[in-house]
Amino acid sequence: MYLLAERKKLHYYVFMKPVICNYYVTYRCNARCSFCSIWSENKVHARDVASPAVVSRNLGDAKKLGVKIVDFTGGEPLLYEGLPDVLAYAKNIGLKTTVTTNGINYPDRASELNGLIDILQFSLDGSNRETHDDVKGVLSFDRVMESIEVARDLGERPTCIHTVTDNNLAYVPGVISLARKIKVPLFINPCFAYAGNSGLSPEGAIELGKMVHGRGVSIDRGFLKFLIDGGNKCSSPLCLAMSSVIVISPDDKMILPCFHFQSKTLPINGRLIALRNSQEFINEQKREGSYRFCEGCAINCYIRASLFRNLSRYFLPSIFSAGKYLFEYYRPNLLR
Repeated sequence: MYLLAERKKLHYYVFMKPVICNYYVTYRCNARCSFCSIWSENKVHARDVASPAVVSRNLGDAKKLGVKIVDFTGGEPLLYEGLPDVLAYAKNIGLKTTVTTNGINYPDRASELNGLIDILQFSLDGSNRETHDDVKGVLSFDRVMESIEVARDLGERPTCIHTVTDNNLAYVPGVISLARKIKVPLFINPCFAYAGNSGLSPEGAIELGKMVHGRGVSIDRGFLKFLIDGGNKCSSPLCLAMSSVIVISPDDKMILPCFHFQSKTLPINGRLIALRNSQEFINEQKREGSYRFCEGCAINCYIRASLFRNLSRYFLPSIFSAGKYLFEYYRPNLLR
């Protein structure tokens, strides 16, 4: 019986394919968001950022490993000069592409990105200039509004994402009202604790759940329940960060177990498939969700992907929430 259990465990670790690649194309950022610290860290110098050829090679290997979606992130991904090239390559090999941007550079780059992004999200952190720009730390509200109109004029389907902490919880109703006014679907994103930011507390998550309902707005109810319940438990982990997600840094390294609590970085150098199949990776993968820092973790970048692969009490709410998001995103005459 013990040997059978170990065989099943080995099969699980070796054959569960990743579905998402979180590709950090740059750590540079032209915003100063109060809930994020990436802009203040100098982990990778701009000159060390991978070329489009290197990024494309990694995307090709990620596709072979099973990845279906690539999220080009950062930093501010539009500060990566090669973004149109790697987006085009990703689309050509059949990957779904997502980009979340603060909108500052979008009007200037919109034409070269046109048609290459499947899910285009603009960060919206307040219902007016004062509240949004206060969270962002720079003047950007007007650029977000401009970006939405530019995207529409190009035939894109823009969306907004609102990141919520205990500090800006009161902004949520106003942001929802604004999104409905400008007829843009809105995804509410509970913030996780990271780098000194307390994120959204379980009490705040309960209040947030009461605010988010009706047309044009969605939230992952499964993740919200998970957050309210105190996040990941090392004794019975639900996090499948390494199984579900491939994380790559701007300087061509695979990050383990996740970006926010990285314990190892493995240089790729064209060996992404070999690295994912290596004993070193498998040994680390067996620890996913059970590292010391995993206790209480609720980092949505990884947990949301994990909840879809666990038959837990969060599975169905997450599935239904995904359906609600897609309905709001694709339905004709949105919000009318």
